[in-house]
Amino acid sequence: MCAERVARDEFFRRIVEGMRCGIITVDAAGNVVTVNGLAREILQLDDRTVEGGPVTDVLATQPRLAEVLLAALDMNHLPNRAEMEIRTRDDRGRTIGFTISPIASDGVPQGIALFFKDLTQVERREEQERLRDRLAALGQMAASLAHEIRNPLAAIDVTATLLKRRLRGESGETLRLVEKIIDEVARLNGTVTRGLEFARAIRPELTSQPLVPILEAALSEALARRPDGRSVRVERRFDETTPPVPVDANFMRQVFVNLIVNALEALEGRGTLSVSLMPVPGGHGEPIAVEIRVGDDGPGIPGEIREKLFYPFVTTKKDGSGIGLAMARKIVECHHGLIDVTSGPGQGTIFRVRLPLLPDPPPEA
Repeated sequence: MCAERVARDEFFRRIVEGMRCGIITVDAAGNVVTVNGLAREILQLDDRTVEGGPVTDVLATQPRLAEVLLAALDMNHLPNRAEMEIRTRDDRGRTIGFTISPIASDGVPQGIALFFKDLTQVERREEQERLRDRLAALGQMAASLAHEIRNPLAAIDVTATLLKRRLRGESGETLRLVEKIIDEVARLNGTVTRGLEFARAIRPELTSQPLVPILEAALSEALARRPDGRSVRVERRFDETTPPVPVDANFMRQVFVNLIVNALEALEGRGTLSVSLMPVPGGHGEPIAVEIRVGDDGPGIPGEIREKLFYPFVTTKKDGSGIGLAMARKIVECHHGLIDVTSGPGQGTIFRVRLPLLPDPPPEA
């Protein structure tokens, strides 16, 4: 009989240890009887033996939870599906969801059992869902607002153009002011259009292809936009061992054009523009990503601007819209990549784009 009891106790102990929730049992005297491995992990309890000690000692780092367990010993209606914030060693905090059940023998209370799970990741996912909903609503509002702005802009543009025709042949302050109105309307309309493009969802179609032709096409397009860039020294550093990358060529060319144009504008017709491409090795030496760098030896970016550089409508240019880099970041992240910048006053600027070789299916952004 004794051997059977030991085997039965071992069987139940394995059941408790194998459960997918944390379990703590406390007897009627307030002493801890059982703590399974998952409970130790979630509550970050020491590896020392905790069974048999007072619950206030075992849960010394979780005084609120200890208080709830002690109070539950004298309660008729025990907490069910409750939540609690607990402390962690890194002070980040966690959220647990728990229920407390009575333990009785022949109707006599013997103690309580706490069953709980770590809800931190669930809450984070829920918060991300709420954030996505708020951003979607904000995007819809921005799109509606943009359309409402474009209608009167079109009327202003038509009116100013007609007024300019009536003033044809004349010179002076009046004609100059009308031309100024037309120019500013065009600039504002361009900003609204780019804002709508940024808010619109993009769906990249990934195909594995080499990046050198895309970079060369981006260089040609950027130099066509900035003719003064032809007097700039261009350095190409393309590692021939770089493997093809799953990308949408049109979207990635847009990213590279934006980065190169920014570099050319910073150089103002003098200095060096560098474009490099290299594989990023993993732990076993095989490449896991590729990195593209676009750098210049221009004046650099001030620190207060650099921290917000990828935010929409943040720009250092007099006539800039602040959409280009925000859009570049959006496209790179749709490729499951990363974009970063290193810069400082008088130290030039280097933009880095890292693209994985085996991304997950791209989400709608």
